[in-house]
Amino acid sequence: MSKRRQFTVAGIPYGVTGLPFIFFSPNTNWNYGVRLHLADYRRRPYRYKLTLHVHRSSAGKLKNRFRLKVPRISGTGFGLRLEFIRGRNLRTRYYGLGNNSEFNRDFVNDESPDFKDANYYYYVLERNPRFLLSLLREIYGPVSMSVGFGMERIDVDQRGTKAFYLERGTPDGVVDGFSGFASATLQWDTRDDEVVPRRGFYQEWSYESARNSLLGLFFEQIDFSRITLTNVYYIPIGSRWNFSHRTVLEVLNGLVPLYAYGEIGGSRRVKGLGGNGSLRGFDTQRFTDDVRFFSNAELRYQIYEMRLFRQHIEWQAMAFFDAGRVWPDLQQIGLSGMHGSGGGGMRIIWDADFVIRMGMGIGGEQTDAWLSLGQNF
Repeated sequence: MSKRRQFTVAGIPYGVTGLPFIFFSPNTNWNYGVRLHLADYRRRPYRYKLTLHVHRSSAGKLKNRFRLKVPRISGTGFGLRLEFIRGRNLRTRYYGLGNNSEFNRDFVNDESPDFKDANYYYYVLERNPRFLLSLLREIYGPVSMSVGFGMERIDVDQRGTKAFYLERGTPDGVVDGFSGFASATLQWDTRDDEVVPRRGFYQEWSYESARNSLLGLFFEQIDFSRITLTNVYYIPIGSRWNFSHRTVLEVLNGLVPLYAYGEIGGSRRVKGLGGNGSLRGFDTQRFTDDVRFFSNAELRYQIYEMRLFRQHIEWQAMAFFDAGRVWPDLQQIGLSGMHGSGGGGMRIIWDADFVIRMGMGIGGEQTDAWLSLGQNF
């Protein structure tokens, strides 16, 4: 807590972290925005926390996110999480279903006779918007639960003149639309810290059901569910070393829309399977199917920590090994055919709350480097 408190107003301790950013990407041109965290630290872990993320690009990329979390509302026994997201991703991937889905580089190479389009495997996903309200409840000790309700409108459009998902079709013939969803989670959390844990474990069992019911008269029918199991643990090895491990298993059922295959659920959604949030060293959303699994193992080392202008700054190095694969159904689950990757990187941690991640991973198809905001696990 002492690392996070920065100033006091009317006797109330607050912490504020955040950065403006601007960078150039050959895919989305100039990108600019800001990410801010504001927390009231009158109680542990905090009385409330606000997160604001605004990101735009000159090519049309958009990612606006507002999140409010109140772990405990005084006198009620309940907590609250409110989230609003509006975004436009210009490079959402789809390579088809299956653990051995093919990435044919000739299709995106303009010097190849088989060239189709540089954006053949990409599509534009517009979330306009996504709204989620969750009620939190502590059950006993480290065990808690939540129920959530929300709605979202997803629009999918091809990025180039030709698109893989249009030529090959989508798994259930469902691409996008409007849906309402309900979710329930059960959590067992013994971590010593929510953002920068060094010991303890975290388990989550999550269920989500989404459908558009009567709106199916106007949109293609959406009616699917997902069950997501997450297990994370942290083992300190001396004062500076730490071993951290995460496993995630998810099962999809029903009429699954195209966009749902591009993300993995739970209380913290990640793009998968592939990319710096799941299977590092592979392209984002490289593999997908109705059953998805991935594992992340990290050996972390605290290089240095210091106070600068009353701010606590920490540098942390890490080496990792990831593994993962997908299956069409639970009956085919096995250990064979795992995709593996490895690499290393660094985290810069500001006031034990704001995390900047950078790293490089080597997978079976490519080498991937990233610079990202926020903790992955």
